[in-house]
Amino acid sequence: MDIITNEADSNILERIEQVSNLAKYSGKKEGARNYDNLLDLLDNLIQLSADRFMTLGDSNIEDSENEAYQQYVIHPTDIIKAKGYAGGLLLKIISTEILFNDDKDDERMERASRLLAHMSGRGAAGSITRTWHIPYLNNDGVRQELLVPLHEPCYVGNDLGFKTWGAAPMMAKKLLQEKIISNLNSSVVLELGTGTGMVGLICDHLGAAEIHVTDYHPRVLENVAYNVELNKSKAIVSKLDFIEVANDQSPEWKDKKFDIIIASDLLYEMEHAEHLPIAVEKLMKNDFYFMIPLRYTHMEEVQHFEMKMMSLGLVCRRTEDSEREEEEGLVQFRYYEYTRA
Repeated sequence: MDIITNEADSNILERIEQVSNLAKYSGKKEGARNYDNLLDLLDNLIQLSADRFMTLGDSNIEDSENEAYQQYVIHPTDIIKAKGYAGGLLLKIISTEILFNDDKDDERMERASRLLAHMSGRGAAGSITRTWHIPYLNNDGVRQELLVPLHEPCYVGNDLGFKTWGAAPMMAKKLLQEKIISNLNSSVVLELGTGTGMVGLICDHLGAAEIHVTDYHPRVLENVAYNVELNKSKAIVSKLDFIEVANDQSPEWKDKKFDIIIASDLLYEMEHAEHLPIAVEKLMKNDFYFMIPLRYTHMEEVQHFEMKMMSLGLVCRRTEDSEREEEEGLVQFRYYEYTRA
């Protein structure tokens, strides 16, 4: 992780449109250069898309008031527009309708395939290492940005841990900007369902005494280990299936307790809503911090989770709802803080 104060390019979408038009009508002599420029611009757009809605939020200094940090934010509609400008050209490269008979044709086909997949939605997206920019105010009230590079492998089967989904960036932003966990430097933290590792990496950056990032899928864990190394983090990567923990099927986690449990985006099935609270109760000493999307297709799971937590004697001391624009539109999120009675 690094801290920067760079300014992003606010003209990228306009430039993609211009270069797409140049590529359409350029001859073979200039065509290769125009297509290569287009691929570079689209790569830049995909990288910037990780910065969506990473603002200072409720901070006492608004981003718009700070002239030194006029960072352009990529919205889902920008990706759709870029696909409209360049999608047909990418298809021509992929189908070999456009060839320049040089040593870069194979590379162009690979890049075009990957970019088109990314512009077709997160589930279709291929492998990428992107850098998330999370702004915050330091102790002197000066705005800075934390850079978090994360590798996301290809989406495989029905496993969601290969992508950095909406609730994880929301939780990471909350941790960094609001310092919601005041005693991190004296706490041993366990993250459940870490995915690409973003939340655990932020906990480590903020000085957690010890942070364990866990997931159930072996390939997810391989990628998390890579991201831990990429960020020069001290986070400890381990396999943990919270359903098995809830059912006393993981003897290696039996009787282990952690000061803080943290998680995001784990309620996709009723089985999760039933077993997550049990696992949290078994593993938690003091506090549980949780962020989820409130999608109408999973509201029954959310309600069951809340009731189950209450039945286990875990007290919700704070909830907070917010919203953010995702690929499917405006999505609501709910943040929880639980403690023991």
